[in-house]
Amino acid sequence: MNNQELWEIVNPVFNTAKSCVQLDAAAGDEDSKQLLGALGFEPFGSQTTKKPVPPEMLEQVKRLFPAYMILLETRFQAMNRLIESRKERQIADLPCGYTARGIRLSRQGRVYCGLDLPAVIDTIGPAVATIIGENSNIRYYAVDATNYDSMKKAFSDSTRNLMFTTEGLLMYFNQSELEEVFSNIHRLLQQYGGSWVLTDRAYFLHDKDVVAASLHHDPQLIGLYSAITNQAAASTADVKFNDNVFFDPDDEKVKAFIRKMGFDLTELCMADYLPDQLGSLGADQDADDAVRSEFKKMMFWELTATKTADMQSASPDPDLPFAVESKLENGVFSVSIQGRMDTITSPELLKQFQDAGEGIESIHVDISRVAYVSSAGLRVLLIMYKSLADKDNFEMTGVSEDVREILETTGFDQFLLKE
Repeated sequence: MNNQELWEIVNPVFNTAKSCVQLDAAAGDEDSKQLLGALGFEPFGSQTTKKPVPPEMLEQVKRLFPAYMILLETRFQAMNRLIESRKERQIADLPCGYTARGIRLSRQGRVYCGLDLPAVIDTIGPAVATIIGENSNIRYYAVDATNYDSMKKAFSDSTRNLMFTTEGLLMYFNQSELEEVFSNIHRLLQQYGGSWVLTDRAYFLHDKDVVAASLHHDPQLIGLYSAITNQAAASTADVKFNDNVFFDPDDEKVKAFIRKMGFDLTELCMADYLPDQLGSLGADQDADDAVRSEFKKMMFWELTATKTADMQSASPDPDLPFAVESKLENGVFSVSIQGRMDTITSPELLKQFQDAGEGIESIHVDISRVAYVSSAGLRVLLIMYKSLADKDNFEMTGVSEDVREILETTGFDQFLLKE
């Protein structure tokens, strides 16, 4: 199994990035069309599905395409316009996905740093290079947003006045991961200056309203959209979406969390940054007006690091290097792990487990030197657990209080910890 396949297993949500460039290309963005070709992806709507759409529903599904395009393209283009209004800022796009934002900004001479999972970075970097050639202003780095060291490597001593941009990321984190991400970006902004702009909460609160407006509030189409998106979310990855305080319905509770993490919050109306017209996305004049009206309720949240955060990283020893030692003897797979288990490091554990081959009857995992476990690490441990015919033969020892809290918060203690 190659690295790409390992990365997809430990964090399968990266597949959602493909649909973004497909939709941007379908919406007519020329840079996205070029990037789609360079990546070798099929156009939006051409991919096959495991369950073909019944012929009687096909026309209805086709009518949903403009709604998908309006939802994603307005987010992409509104963020682009906000970025372009801050001409002095260096962009840290987290996650960059497969968007053509770096290509667009390169033409403006802007400094752009695309940050994403290894599976994305390994493909988008070479694809962008085939379009614009070598460009020192554009860099792509594989990171885990919960891992400060991986984030820090993306920046140099000359980095100044950063603008972190986040679209559709925070929904994938549990609470402990969310706190790690906030802590890491806080540290980087204190060092380099700048701010962090997010769209995640605005779309969490209003995405269905935008879709309804673009569909002229047709109840049948809105119901179909909900059914399709719910099915897609369920099959994308084995994670709980919006399972952290950032997506609590209570704005004041969320803002209190932001203050506790050491940030000041400024709200910017997203309607002020929409494209001049939405007709190319499939919106007629009535839909255009209705969508713009919904966007007047939607806000970019811009966070500025102003003080030391009250909540520190959950990791007891963030500098401990990652290492895995394993052996298979008499049917017992024993593994000792140290450091952080996250998207960057967990594939090595999965590789050693798979390389051990068949004949594993029991598993013993020593995590006494593990500083932190993200969803990716938990996913690998769960793969190992599920591989056993007798689940009672899985044992994990040396669980620290911090790691135990993560397991209990995510519900993984039910599988991985013994009473």
